[in-house]
Amino acid sequence: MRIYEETYGCTMNQGDTELMLGKLQISGHEIVQSIEKSDLVLVNTCAVTRTTLNRVVHRLKELSKMEDKKIVVGGCLPLIDPNKIEEIGEFAAIISCLTTGTITEVVERISQGETGIKIIHGESDKASSRRFRGRDISAPIAIAEGCLSDCSYCCVKRARGGLRSFEPKEIVEEVRREIEAGRKEIYITAQDTAAYGFDLDTDLPELLEDITSIHEKFRVRVGMMNPEYAEKILPDLLKAFESEKIYKFLHLPVQSGNDSILREMRRGYTVEDFKKIVESFEERYPDLYLATDVIVGFPEEDEKAFKDSCDLIEEVKPDKVNLTRFTPMPGTDAKEMEQIRSEEKKRRSRKMTDIVQEISYDKNLNYLGTVTEGLVVKEGRKGGYVARLPNYKPLIVEDANPGDFVRVKVTGAEPTYLRGELLKKRG
Repeated sequence: MRIYEETYGCTMNQGDTELMLGKLQISGHEIVQSIEKSDLVLVNTCAVTRTTLNRVVHRLKELSKMEDKKIVVGGCLPLIDPNKIEEIGEFAAIISCLTTGTITEVVERISQGETGIKIIHGESDKASSRRFRGRDISAPIAIAEGCLSDCSYCCVKRARGGLRSFEPKEIVEEVRREIEAGRKEIYITAQDTAAYGFDLDTDLPELLEDITSIHEKFRVRVGMMNPEYAEKILPDLLKAFESEKIYKFLHLPVQSGNDSILREMRRGYTVEDFKKIVESFEERYPDLYLATDVIVGFPEEDEKAFKDSCDLIEEVKPDKVNLTRFTPMPGTDAKEMEQIRSEEKKRRSRKMTDIVQEISYDKNLNYLGTVTEGLVVKEGRKGGYVARLPNYKPLIVEDANPGDFVRVKVTGAEPTYLRGELLKKRG
């Protein structure tokens, strides 16, 4: 069959899609880049927020009207809110992020005329399977699935479950295969990378040292890590980041600048814990690119608690803030709490956005005139090419080849990216 995919959500979902497409390709199916040319559409869903969930449901409704296409629904939505899918109607198959390994069997059954297949509970081997990468020079590689946290607002744990770290040898071999295949950028991904190995006799710093010992030139972006577990491995983590192969990039979600709200969220750390980690990284790596996440309008967040979050952002000055207006999700404890009015959440979101954009722009202005190395990773959405600096900061250049390491000079700054010119290619 000719397979077309649509993927929503996180880097891990992208990795799951590549895993499924790889299995299908090995089985003789053709991966196509146009829905018009396809027989079957694989939709890898996300439901981490109400906005994303609604977007996915809307798209599934559209696809369900295409009578000439077989639709397979996968991802987190079938585990988080299966009723939303059932309300749309019957699909050729419904699987989940836990049953990606069944995709070949499912498509084979569909090709023989079966429909209404449902396999959403189980466990799949994701660490050593061949993946479909296309032409990308970047490769997302999952190191674990699930997490150790129990956040009161999060529905993802209903889908991904508790922590299951993958074997380090298999991860390193997968990285090696991708580098040998020409990949230059590795995305280390998990629901919480800092918790990696807590269920095995290893940890994230040890894994990073094994990965960076591979004798090729490439870059590693370490994905989101929660402060609760990052703090437990902090000294070794700081040392592991010394490798020039690792972007000096830290994605450390704080979610709130108020300790009372953090307790209601069941985040497992305090504001001071978060600041300690950030300060330790910035002391060791002054050019750190800090990304964090903030939820505004969480139940019981009064004006003081919101101000605490604003004050924290102004103090820490992250390069990037993923800002979310709180929406209650199915099966979470936070859904049962008294909710804040939508208009108030919007007001807080606008105020926080203004603060974040001003900080981001001011920080980017400091890069003007800087000459450094960048890795060209892809074409830009509005033209040019995106290069990643050693700290993962995005820079747009006019003419380059994805996969090249280049010398660049920063000539312009915007709130979310830099602009620059190519000086000389390297390596």
